[in-house]
Amino acid sequence: MNTQKVRDIIKQYKLHFKAINKEEIYKWRAVKCFQENWDIDADDFATMLDSSLHLAKNLLDAGNYFPKRMLLKNAEANPKFIRQLFVDLYKEENDLIERIIDFQDKIKNQNKKLFPGKNDYQDMRAVLVYLCLRFPDRYFLYKFSMFKEFAPLVDYPYKPSIGEIENVLQFLSLCDLVKAEIVMDNELLELHKTRITDREFYDSSFKILTQDIIYAAVRHFSKFEQGRTQTSALKRLIKVDKKISPKTDKVVLKGSFTNYIDNEKENKRIGDLGELLVLQHEQEKLKSLGIKKSPEHKSKSEGDGLGYDILSYDEGGQEIFIEVKTTSYSSDTPFFITRNELVCSMQDSNKFFLYRLYDFDDTDNKAKYFKRQGDLTELCNNSILYRAVLKE
Repeated sequence: MNTQKVRDIIKQYKLHFKAINKEEIYKWRAVKCFQENWDIDADDFATMLDSSLHLAKNLLDAGNYFPKRMLLKNAEANPKFIRQLFVDLYKEENDLIERIIDFQDKIKNQNKKLFPGKNDYQDMRAVLVYLCLRFPDRYFLYKFSMFKEFAPLVDYPYKPSIGEIENVLQFLSLCDLVKAEIVMDNELLELHKTRITDREFYDSSFKILTQDIIYAAVRHFSKFEQGRTQTSALKRLIKVDKKISPKTDKVVLKGSFTNYIDNEKENKRIGDLGELLVLQHEQEKLKSLGIKKSPEHKSKSEGDGLGYDILSYDEGGQEIFIEVKTTSYSSDTPFFITRNELVCSMQDSNKFFLYRLYDFDDTDNKAKYFKRQGDLTELCNNSILYRAVLKE
């Protein structure tokens, strides 16, 4: 991931803002319309749904693509069923991918019964629109072709494949990284405010703005000057041979005031960039070794909980599991190990590698690192948090 290219794109977006800022204004209007009309408990659900999506035509109907039309037809025929689909889709406590697939599968089955031979059109793009309209502070508008064209513009080390559910997770992750650059640009945020009137939804989370910048970079590629090319990840990730000596912290019962929310956002941003740097490193390593296999970003394709971030291969072509821990600070900065990471390191000690990235530079996307193979038990010597599980 090339954050300098992202910053260059933002710079170009500001430069051309006057000419392009109204092109996609309907997105902010569509969200406001939905927010003002949505009522899951409405007596006439089909009519309410139609009113909520009144300004979303450009997002949901285009050319030979008619998800809005078919959704409304299904809602008119069986409003109770479609209402429940949205209830389930909007249960944020449940897994995102499971919710998307469940929505698609159920409406597809009903559509076949009600309208034989007609496409339901409820693809990932459409479902992400429904999620973004309801939760504009949590989701980004998605389009496969846009993602496919934008990813190489910023050296994002993932090649979208049509129809793959992983595309959604990778796109959301990419958008979060782009957004992190956007919110630091006060000039851009002030410009953005000038286009928002009482007809538009003001996205204080800047997720619609993020997608708009991504769209603009793809749509106006010829206008946007391109940022500098990065050097090889093999050169940007510098291995340091380092002996690790665990240390026990003394418990100090003392109060403190810490900005946990902003700290966590920054830690996640640096952590995601670190994982992408290692992923690029592994891609280049395997190519240089002539190994015709590709590393997989498992924490994005399957989610957290596996106990590692990246599935790659060693010089002999054997599987290895890589857990990446990244900091902008020095090599002795403490880091956290989850229970699943510990268990994975114990169960697959021959395959498991901890990559500790430090002195991470997010401008040039480079870092130093040391790695440790095997069981992490020795490092887990400072208990911080416990989970209490209760029986009924």
